[in-house]
This record gives sequence, structure tokens and C-alpha cells, in this order.
Amino acid sequence: MPEILFLATYAEIAQVARKICKDSSDVAIEIARMDDAVKRAREADKQGFYVLVSRGITTWKIRNAGIELPVVDVSIGGYDIVRAYFEAKKLGSKIGIVDVEEVISGLDSFEDVVEDTIVKYSCSNEHDDISKGIEYLRKNGVEVVMGKVAMANEARRQGMESVVISSGFDAVRRAIEEARRVNVVRKQEMKKAEQFKAILEFTYDGIIALDKEGKITVFNKASEKISGWKAEKALGKYITRVIPTANCQRLLDTGQPEVGEILEIGNAKVIANRVPIVVDRKVEGVVTTFQQLERLQKLEGKVRRQLAERGLIAKYTFENIAGNSPAIRNAIAFAREYAGVDSTVLIYGQTGSGKEMFAHAIHNASQRKNEPFVAINCAALPESLLESELFGYVEGAFTGARKGGKIGMFEMAHGGTLFLDEVGEMSPMLQARLLRVIEEGEVMRLGDSSIIPVNVRLIAATHRDLRKMVDNQEFREDLFYRLNVLSLKIPPLKERGEDILLIARGFLEEFCSRRGKTRGKFSAEAERILLNYDWPGNIRELRNAMERLAMRPWKGDIDEANTYSALLIEDKGKAAEGHELKGNGSHAQAEGSGGAFDTKISTLESQIIQKVLEECSGNKAEAARRLGISRTTLWRKLQAND
Repeated sequence: MPEILFLATYAEIAQVARKICKDSSDVAIEIARMDDAVKRAREADKQGFYVLVSRGITTWKIRNAGIELPVVDVSIGGYDIVRAYFEAKKLGSKIGIVDVEEVISGLDSFEDVVEDTIVKYSCSNEHDDISKGIEYLRKNGVEVVMGKVAMANEARRQGMESVVISSGFDAVRRAIEEARRVNVVRKQEMKKAEQFKAILEFTYDGIIALDKEGKITVFNKASEKISGWKAEKALGKYITRVIPTANCQRLLDTGQPEVGEILEIGNAKVIANRVPIVVDRKVEGVVTTFQQLERLQKLEGKVRRQLAERGLIAKYTFENIAGNSPAIRNAIAFAREYAGVDSTVLIYGQTGSGKEMFAHAIHNASQRKNEPFVAINCAALPESLLESELFGYVEGAFTGARKGGKIGMFEMAHGGTLFLDEVGEMSPMLQARLLRVIEEGEVMRLGDSSIIPVNVRLIAATHRDLRKMVDNQEFREDLFYRLNVLSLKIPPLKERGEDILLIARGFLEEFCSRRGKTRGKFSAEAERILLNYDWPGNIRELRNAMERLAMRPWKGDIDEANTYSALLIEDKGKAAEGHELKGNGSHAQAEGSGGAFDTKISTLESQIIQKVLEECSGNKAEAARRLGISRTTLWRKLQAND
């Protein structure tokens, strides 16, 4: 289908155009002048034409008729003037011309060449102006008028000879070529406009653009939704009327971008970015983009939940490790040094001492901090399942294998860190596979024959004595040396002195705030009990104790009775699971308190156990975990309290 419409103002120019376009189908050629051409141009706009071509006053009329299609004018060339002049000289000696200023102004040099004076009248393409121009020539003795079709017709109407300045082959060809270039550019601009429109209308960001006066020129759908204004009502209005809190007018004065400012638009809080539009060092407008804060928070929460479920983020930094004791400060100092290199780290420490927290912190302080952090507990899974989790598998590798297979944790951690907790519990077969991955830097999924290269930093942790396990042939010696490149020992809680009280207060504050109660203050005796306790479960046990304590009522200071209860201390001062308080004072006090004190402790203990069971909906395994005791001990205590 033709995309260019050539509206020829007379038959001869139409013939020239058809000759030029005889081998192409992109140009439609019709004859129409003046008002008829304007009418046809309006129809062409609706019919899908992209560019118009016409000539002279007809071009002027189309351009001024409010038609959006671009119009290319067939210009008058020097050869066209020469040809018309010599044809006019055959009809009379004194020649005149009526045309637009751009044609008239180019005749001075032509007059010098032909050594003749041409009477000239510049018009503005209005019909009345053409009539006045012809009358002017006639009064100045002109015998023959040169001009376009409209001028020639008016000259004949006033009884004068006339010659039409027709456009030759080259002028028509140039006009058609220009129309084709305009068509290509217009299509490109239309494509960009559609892309821009799609971006504006389908982005979640509100986008508002202003002109240099502060009036709205762009107002997308997201802006409508957030502000409550319809675009058709907002466009053309001052931004101060539509969104008074936007403060965009400030940028019109300062010309300085403002990023990340929190604003209130209607009932919504948004994060706004405002950027001035600067042309020739002058602010010509402002573009503002904004997003609802609530939506951003929901998206962030969703991403964090997804990442947390997959275990791909490290949650802790060194700042999260509480304590001022020399033992913990020394461990942190070593860990910070280890974070600066890429070597494998083996972390030693008792159960619950914070080995995983150190692994998180090392990753977050390393050059891999923006890459995945993947953690797995080697003691929590049977051998076959642990193997598939670590190395992945292909579809059909074994009965029950997921359709499409599954990516292994080494691949998930590519570029980042893989944390192997309780690595001492790994079977000999898996130890061999792990050693190969460390040595070769590549993995093979179960049931597959292809090799997948991986770049992973390993951090391993154990509560066992791996060197002794090597001596007993329970752990591979070569793997031990591969893992134990950098060694880090986490001190047990009982060696951290006053850190116990610091951490206890932090946990108590956390659990009390959840329950909406004020954190209590430990009495001197309660502090002594906490400091003297052996803490076999380390920080994990301390956390559980403070969670239990937060459920207890107290008045004023937290006394020794509540503290014993939180520690699940049995009668005669003995700790649950057979651990005792250090020092003679506490033991003597427990013995000297007699049966009344024992009964009080037993009652408090029973109340706590029942409260935890209620919160766990009767799930004894979960209750035992929260209480920091075994299921057997929980069962025994329930039987004793019946």
C-alpha cells in the first residue's frame, strides 16, 4: 500500500511524478489544487498515508489546515526560472513575477546574468495578496507575469499574459526522495513514541513531566492511580495545583536533581526522584518518577523471603556479634582477616556457640558479599539426600527424582560462599566427593556425565575434634588439610565472662518487646547465677533461657527464683541435663532453701512447660526445642508434675 501521496497541482507535474515512480509502489499520485487538495489531504490522514507532497500555495494551505501529516514542497529550481523567463520573453519585453519571498530573493543574481530587470512582488500566499501583486505588476508596465499556477491564473483574469513556472524533473525527483526520507524518519519516531508510550503506561513508576512554567505535560496511569487525578484533567495544569507536595518547582530554580526523597501524595507515601531537563544550560522542565513506599516494601519482603527460603543470603555481619571479652574480640579479629582472602576456613566451636553467625559475617565482609551465600547442615540429612542436595541430579537419576532434575548447592553458590555446617558428620563416600570438588573446582550431577565448573569459597564448621577423627580414621586426612587452611576457634560462652550478661539483656529485650512488656533488670544474685552457670548449650541455650524468662511475671528486679526457673534448674541446685552451677555459694543456697524453695521452683518450671506447650499447640518436639531440653527430659518432667 502506498505511504506517500503526491498531490500534483497540474497535469504536467503529475506526469513527471509518474515517470519517476514508475518502478515503485510507495507513492500514490493524484491531481488536486488549493481547497480540493486540502480536503484530499484530510482523507489521506485517515487512510494511513504518512507523508504528502505538493507545490506552492497548495502546500501552504495544507500546512495551515491543521493536518498532522508532514508535507514536502516541490521547490522551484534555477533551471525552472530560466525556462519560464525565456518563454515569457517570447510574449513580451517587460517581465514580472509574483511569488513567495524565498523565490523572489534569489533573482538578483539571475538578473545580472540575463542583464534584464524583472519587476518583483513578494506575497504571503494569500489569494488577496496574489491579486494585489498582479495589479502592482500591471501598473508598473509588466507585459508578462511569471508565477505558479495561482499567479498565472490571476494574471490572465486581469488581462495579462502569463507563464507558469513549472517544476522540472530534478525538482520533482528531489521532492519524492525527501518525502521518502521523511517517511523513514517518521516511522522511526512513531516507533519510539509507541515504545515511550508503552513504558509510560505499563511501568509501575508514576511519571510526571513539567515544562519550564511548571505545567504538566506527561501524566501516566501510575500517576493517576497514586494521585487520584485523571490525566486529561491534570495535563496543562500547574503541578502545584495537582500535587502540591511534589516540590518540583524548586528544581526549576535550582536545576539540581533530587533523588530518594520520601513524599506524601494523597494518602500514599512515595519515594520520588526529580531530575531537571537542561537545554543550552537552561532548565526547560522537570521529570519526576515515584513509587509507592508500601509496594517497594512488599516487593523487598517477597524477594527476601524467597532468598531466605533458598538460603542464598547471609543475614549477619560482625556488628551483629555481641561481646567485649578478649576471647570473642580475638576471634572476630581473626575472622575479619580471613574475610579479606579467598581461602577455605574451618570453624571450630561447641554446639550453639555461634559458628554459623561467624560464617555469615565472613561472607558479608568478603569480596563475594554480593554473591550467593548457601548453607547446609551435613548432620541434618541422610547420606543419599545430602549427596543430591550438594551436587544436584538430572531427571531420572533415581526413583522420585524431580522432573527436570535439580541444581546442587555447589552450583547455587557459584561465585559466592558455601557453608558446610557439622562437616565432621559427613560419610566417607561424601568426603571423597567433596575432596574432588575442592581439588578440581567442578561438580557432576547425579546421573549425569557432564562436568560443571564452579567457583565457590568454602567455609566449614564442626563441634568435633577433626584431628582426633583423622587419627581414628573417621575423617579423611587429605580432606582435613584441604578444609583446615585457615582455622578459627569460637570460644564457648562460659569463657566470655561479662558477655553473658550483655547477650542475655539483648535477648531478653527482644522477647519482652515481642510481648509488649518492659525488660526487667537482673538482680545481683541473678547476675551471679548467669555468670556461674556452665552453659553447655552456649548462646543457643542462653537464648532459650531468656525466651522462657520473658514469659515469667516479675516485680522490680529479676530475682534468683525466676532465673533458676529460666535455666530449668532442678532441686538441690543442679541444672537440667546434669549440669551444675559453679561456686559453692549457689549450691549451698539451693540446698539450704529446703523443700519450700524446691516446691516453688518445681511449680514455676511446670507453669513454663505448660505455657510453651500451649504456644506449640501440644507439639512436644517443638516445645522441647524451645525449652532447650531433650524430648526425654520433657517427658520426664511432665510425668513428675502429673
